[in-house]
Amino acid sequence: MDYDIFREELAAKYPAYGHALWEPSPGGHYAAVEIGDVGFVRDGYFHRLFNILLPEDHPSHQDGVPQRHEPLVLRTRSPTSTGTLHPNNLRSNGVLDRTDESRRWASGPDEAAQLSFSCSRRRGAILSLPVPAQRKDTTARGVFAKCITKHINEWFAFTQERGLGINREDIILVTGCHLARTWATIAFQEREEQLSFGVQVSGLSDVIWQFTPEGAQGVAYNLGPSGQVRFSIFLPPQQTLQQVMIDLD
Repeated sequence: MDYDIFREELAAKYPAYGHALWEPSPGGHYAAVEIGDVGFVRDGYFHRLFNILLPEDHPSHQDGVPQRHEPLVLRTRSPTSTGTLHPNNLRSNGVLDRTDESRRWASGPDEAAQLSFSCSRRRGAILSLPVPAQRKDTTARGVFAKCITKHINEWFAFTQERGLGINREDIILVTGCHLARTWATIAFQEREEQLSFGVQVSGLSDVIWQFTPEGAQGVAYNLGPSGQVRFSIFLPPQQTLQQVMIDLD
């Protein structure tokens, strides 16, 4: 499937970046992924269950928490490190940049950069981030690792009670994430597939994606935030951030 190709191909090239999500949008179910979230990924989408750092009566825990849930207390003065992932087209192995250098950068505020790629392997992936993404990671990775080891049985029982149909190893504890205002996720499924698209950026958050059926040539892609994009779409200024990659234990 598109989402499996996307995740597996980017994981092979960028293992330190974590689990790449085909559908980063939370779909209105939660504001954005947070460090401490427990959930699972299905069809490229992160399903949040609860957060180990928040109390049982937190408003985000409307669907309940596992038995004996107690918020984890991090005994460190700086529990989170932050950074920036600069605009980039993160390409898996075998995805080649065929962009004409004269068209890589927009010549003016009303012009779009025109990008082209091809895939020399049977499968490939691109995560396109035209504006900076924010990185957040916990500095208490050891504490999180002990937590999931101690509580995994209760967490798994919690998912079974709700009939979620996942395995124990599917449970994810988020230790970090990259949050983006807009994104394109792309999956190549055949050798020698080609893709061309345009992207116009004004300021920090006003982005116009230019994808057409002719330029995509059958390559699978997903644009976001979801619900606000179409072929040759106009994406209005966004002040929300959505996770495109999550680190996990």
